[in-house]
Amino acid sequence: MSRQDILLINPGGTRKKVYQDLGKEFSAIDTPFWAALTAGFLRKKGFAVGLLDANAENLDFDETVQRIEEANPRYIAVICYSQQANVSTPIMVGVGDLCRKIKARIPAKNLILTGWHPSALPERTLKEEACDFVAQGEGFYTLENMLSGKPFDEIPGLWWKDGREIKQNPRPKNISSLSEELDDVAWDLLPMDKYRAFSWMCMRDFSERTKFASIFTSLGCPYKCSFCAIHATYGEHKIRYWSPEWVLKQLDVLVNKYDVKHINIHDELFVFNPKHYLPIAEGIIARGYSLNINAFARVDVLDKISVEDLQTLKKAGFNWFKIGIETGNTRVRANVGKDSYDVEVVRRVVKKSHDNGIDFCANFMFGLPGDDYDSMQDTLNLATELMAAFPSFFCTMAIPGSDLYDTALKQGLPLPDNWLGYASQGYDFLPLPTEKLTAGQVLEFRDYAFDTYFKNPRYLNMIEQKFGFEARKHIEQMTGIKLKRKLLGD
Repeated sequence: MSRQDILLINPGGTRKKVYQDLGKEFSAIDTPFWAALTAGFLRKKGFAVGLLDANAENLDFDETVQRIEEANPRYIAVICYSQQANVSTPIMVGVGDLCRKIKARIPAKNLILTGWHPSALPERTLKEEACDFVAQGEGFYTLENMLSGKPFDEIPGLWWKDGREIKQNPRPKNISSLSEELDDVAWDLLPMDKYRAFSWMCMRDFSERTKFASIFTSLGCPYKCSFCAIHATYGEHKIRYWSPEWVLKQLDVLVNKYDVKHINIHDELFVFNPKHYLPIAEGIIARGYSLNINAFARVDVLDKISVEDLQTLKKAGFNWFKIGIETGNTRVRANVGKDSYDVEVVRRVVKKSHDNGIDFCANFMFGLPGDDYDSMQDTLNLATELMAAFPSFFCTMAIPGSDLYDTALKQGLPLPDNWLGYASQGYDFLPLPTEKLTAGQVLEFRDYAFDTYFKNPRYLNMIEQKFGFEARKHIEQMTGIKLKRKLLGD
């Protein structure tokens, strides 16, 4: 076997720390789409590329380093992408541990970090982690130029150490034509039988959770929510699309070669441009695929979508929408730039979707700027009223790369002293305080809201009637696991 030019690593070792006991059964094992996309891009350029998904293969750090030694690549790239920019920071604990293991055993190897978090904090990452390089931005061109042997000071997006001095180059341009330049996804380099869908996606049938894959069909977002970190990587507020034909080609591979049944679309806004999502839905219908799909949407966009288009999405297998409702309080909604619609629009959208057989994983946030106990109760009341099949209850965090992170630094607000402090289900989790509430009060209310909602007999009866007894039992098992919280004295 010829020597690899680069080995891409999807790191593991943090599932237990990030999810506590929920990680055994209830969390997903997600497809590292960014790593597979990067591998496809680089091998199209003629490089010998390997991909090791240490997370899916459940490798510890020593086992991961052993696999790296066996591959003996010229470059090692740890791909620090999680499901989304807003949940990527906690994996940096595992990334840091892995980097130290690599450098202790094979110190001469060129080690580069790329991904959401390193792109948001490139200088800090280079100072704190045992790596040689950081790629700021999407990483594709930076890695290509490094493998081509271009001088470091001529590689856009590259941060590196020159003795004790840290050097940097300007950001690279983003990929302009996704379908042409990022046309190859290296599914063949992934252990496709080891991924696991979100449990809530499979409440109708848990038996096929491992027939799962995640995919992007677009990159970026035009909005400017203060709590979101996505723009740290892209450096812009816009959406770029792969063509519907490209998306359908990827689905053909996933369905016909890997027997995938469950698809999670990670786009920040899939249900946004009908010229994009309708041809994809129509192509799925024409192929006769029986898929169970989750995709992100915005409340105000769903409010304007026609019932006919909604029915087309449902027929194609879009059984789940993820929407950011965030808060049930109008005053707080305005504080985070989401006041283009009110609660009545939220109610209307949820009813319209439910009437057409589409369920929700609806996001709610506690501890947003301006929140107090009354406004957080408004949020819980709205969640209970809407009765989504699976709401996600978050606390507001100052995520590196977000506007709230910059604000927290300027105001001297308390931030986590380790990256696990950004893991919502983690023991070390530390959310932001508000003007009237401490971080502990916010977290305590979030955990109270979670129990109140998921243990509600009305909710459990709804789950049983809609999805069956096994689904209800699954929810009850989930709520039987109590998260331990350092902040609350556990």
